[in-house]
Amino acid sequence: MNFWQGLTQRARIGLIGGAVAILLMTAGLAWWIFHTEYQALFTDLKPQDAQAMTTELERLKIPYRLGDSGTSILVDKATVHATRIKLMGKELPLQGAVGLELFNNTDFGMTEFAQKINYQRALQGELTRTIQSLSEVREVRVLLALPEQGLFKQATSKAKASITLMMRQGQALRPEQVVGVQRLVAAAVPGMATQDVTIVDGHGVALTRAEGANGEAEVNGARLELKRDTEAYLSRKVAAVLDRSFGVGQALASVDVTLNMDQIRTTTEDVLPAATRSGLQATGVVVREREVLRDSGASLDTKVSEAGGSRNGSAQRDVEYAVGRRVEQVVSQPGSIRRIQVVAVVRRALDAAQEEQLRKVIAAAVGASTDRGDAVVIQSLVGGVIQAPDAPAAIAANTEGTAEEGVAASPVGVALSDKGKPAYLQLLIGGLLVAVLAVLLARVGRRGTALNGNEPRRAPLSEAERAAALRRVRDWMREPGAGASATGAAGTKGYNG
Repeated sequence: MNFWQGLTQRARIGLIGGAVAILLMTAGLAWWIFHTEYQALFTDLKPQDAQAMTTELERLKIPYRLGDSGTSILVDKATVHATRIKLMGKELPLQGAVGLELFNNTDFGMTEFAQKINYQRALQGELTRTIQSLSEVREVRVLLALPEQGLFKQATSKAKASITLMMRQGQALRPEQVVGVQRLVAAAVPGMATQDVTIVDGHGVALTRAEGANGEAEVNGARLELKRDTEAYLSRKVAAVLDRSFGVGQALASVDVTLNMDQIRTTTEDVLPAATRSGLQATGVVVREREVLRDSGASLDTKVSEAGGSRNGSAQRDVEYAVGRRVEQVVSQPGSIRRIQVVAVVRRALDAAQEEQLRKVIAAAVGASTDRGDAVVIQSLVGGVIQAPDAPAAIAANTEGTAEEGVAASPVGVALSDKGKPAYLQLLIGGLLVAVLAVLLARVGRRGTALNGNEPRRAPLSEAERAAALRRVRDWMREPGAGASATGAAGTKGYNG
């Protein structure tokens, strides 16, 4: 008390603050030393899997916590990897199924029926774990229907399987993955065919194709897929040619392929002739040859190999042939191309020579043949409108027909029908021509009174002069190498005509 009373007010506050700070630092250090930082051991667990794992953790006396409403197990961060390895080595029945570890502890007193049931459970568990390894699958259930077999009883039914897949959020299996699961299960179960495996999703929708009596659905699907792949392959080849020729995005192409899906088996059977001793072709292979000689009424049968020397009298010769055969079978597999049709749309005007050259290039790229009836159509697209092959002539005729209605509308039509110039350049040249002609016509109208009121006013252009000026402007636009720099000169020339 004397020490406390001897301190000043400031010293007392400092002493109390220091003691509080020491206590807080001690408490924080103790919390940091003894605090356990938890990390996820397993996540997205089913209730039965979480129960099996927590039971094993309690048996091993490893502290744990549950998170995410019991679907995750958290343990100390320092021991998370060691704990995971220990649990995986315990052969726990995960995914609610047991595998072949069911036979690790075999009971010799087990009946044959129990052995069959355990084998079916183990096979279902192994298939469940295998399908569960797919990243898109969240949960799976496999049921096998194995035929009953006995020592003196032959199985009359086939093995079948039904699989229910619960997919993860936003995930789905591709058709080739569904077929892969079917083949996986069929290969793991003896006596099971691929079409005997039925797969449905969590909503009960069948993922496997319905099979007909001869598998017609699968055959039709394979044919459609082959046609789609062939068309996509040829479309990429045509697109590569057009992009290199006109630039990316300046041409479009579509390919339609007709495939021959008939399987043709041709059998050829030929007779193999054999050469005779005289050099002539016989009708087969000689098996036996017999010659009969008659001399003074007596007959003698001999073989050719034993007959020799000169003979007198009549002779009769019999030859027996064994006809040889050669059988050749040629099987033509389905999928050959029967007809190809290609449509290409180009965003520029092409003349007849350019279209023919482009048609030959595309036909060579896809392997089109006129003898087979293949067709390659080239279409020009100018100003967002598909133009016919005679579109430039039609535009020119329309321009001449509307020349009498006004000079301002005609140069635009001429500019749009020009070949070889970009669209924006054509519009720019047409606008400049319209502006120049409008200014010249206005100056002609005001020249009589602008400078000197006493000067006579010049008469406006007649319809024939306007038409002649328009024709000269159009002819200038069609000349190669004409640029926008000579626009004013061309307009003046047309006006002075």
